[in-house]
Amino acid sequence: MVEELLVSALAAVLAELARPTQVDDGSGIGPFKSVCTVSEPASSHEVEALRAGRDPIPAELVEFWQLAGGARLFEDPDYGQWGLVLLSAASSRERTDAEFEMRPDDLAVGDIVIGEFLGDQELLLYSAGEGVLVALPLDSRGDWYRAGPTLTEFLERYTSSRGRKFWEGGC
Repeated sequence: MVEELLVSALAAVLAELARPTQVDDGSGIGPFKSVCTVSEPASSHEVEALRAGRDPIPAELVEFWQLAGGARLFEDPDYGQWGLVLLSAASSRERTDAEFEMRPDDLAVGDIVIGEFLGDQELLLYSAGEGVLVALPLDSRGDWYRAGPTLTEFLERYTSSRGRKFWEGGC
């Protein structure tokens, strides 16, 4: 029942993000614009490829990829220096493998890289034991931000903050 609620909430937030809109950040300091685009759902083959040889993929991530093959959220359409790219299943697998090779002391078994922030080198990770983490490029895991217990809750807060990095405490 709980997973069904998460899935329903995930579908709702993705549907909201998929609507063709341009977001003004509401700061009043100028016309900072951002755009959200949600890709077509991943094929079952793409999702199964991510599962191959891995620990079980959390149901919420499987559902995300079944609803959206990826997404570009609150992207700065003029300069491309702001926003979040939620990776496709295949890109997630590749990026996760690469990060495990580069940072074996920071990543834990079961971590999955699910996104990359534009304009910097922060990554969005899904950790089975810790929820959604923002991995900082130069800091060890202990200094990473905990950005939400689930992907759905992270996306809800990220959407309500209009793409601001709410986990840094400035929003």
